[in-house]
Amino acid sequence: MTIVNTIPLNGSSSQPVTLLAIRPHPDDESTSTGGMLAYYSSRGVRTGVVICTGGEEGEIRDPDLDPVADKPRLREIRTREVTEACEALGVAELRMLGYRDSGMADTPANQHPEAFVNAERAESVGRLVRIIRELRPRVIVTDPPGGMYPHPDHIMCYEIAVDAFQAAGDAQAFPEAGPPWRPEKLYGVAQIDDGAWEELAPRFIAAGFDMGWMDRRARRPRGPGPETATVAMDVRPYSELQRRALLAHRTQVSSESFLVSLPPELRALAFATAYFVRLSPPSAPGEHEPDLLDGLD
Repeated sequence: MTIVNTIPLNGSSSQPVTLLAIRPHPDDESTSTGGMLAYYSSRGVRTGVVICTGGEEGEIRDPDLDPVADKPRLREIRTREVTEACEALGVAELRMLGYRDSGMADTPANQHPEAFVNAERAESVGRLVRIIRELRPRVIVTDPPGGMYPHPDHIMCYEIAVDAFQAAGDAQAFPEAGPPWRPEKLYGVAQIDDGAWEELAPRFIAAGFDMGWMDRRARRPRGPGPETATVAMDVRPYSELQRRALLAHRTQVSSESFLVSLPPELRALAFATAYFVRLSPPSAPGEHEPDLLDGLD
């Protein structure tokens, strides 16, 4: 099994970061946290990313690759992709935690001995604690409770991030992982239904996009609204940087994907806001902060 891997980025110097995003797969850093990472790096805030797995179970959509012949080296390919994406987002430090993609629930990949879902909990938390103590972030952002969706790696990412957040500042926990460091705040990405896409649907259709999938989405129970988020961050100015980061993930995101093929003005509106819920210290119902770094010196 590959142990934690430090990936050199432009200007990388293994110096402390202010904000650290912990995500399960290569490309997760660019989806729900891409705008946020670009927002902070544009303001001179040093950011870091930890990717928990190599993404070996992802599909290969890159037309220049063979889905069968190139599958065995997908970890290597996706590591290059996430490196390029992080450079586009201005990320200062990138770490690969070294586990294998667990695949979707109830698939054979779940049984692989190196799959993230099968990692010994104390060992995986210890790896993450070592990174937190090395990079000394003041704020950590990760998946929400239960993961972004019921994928074993998203669930596991949240669980070990919470454990490592709590353990990193405890001098009695994992003493071999370096001097204790206590991050001040922990946030989860919030999946918010703010109604923006429903309002934009006629413009999507006018631009030539098939939005039939939104009809199926509309039949599902409506998700939490913006009022449930602790932080609502305007990331419209960074939609093009996020698009560049997503396009770096050529194995996963085709150039025809809705995520990257919207006209610039529609893309900025469709992905205008990034939402987060503060997990620690727990946020009170209705509590709102202007920024993830709010209250820090």
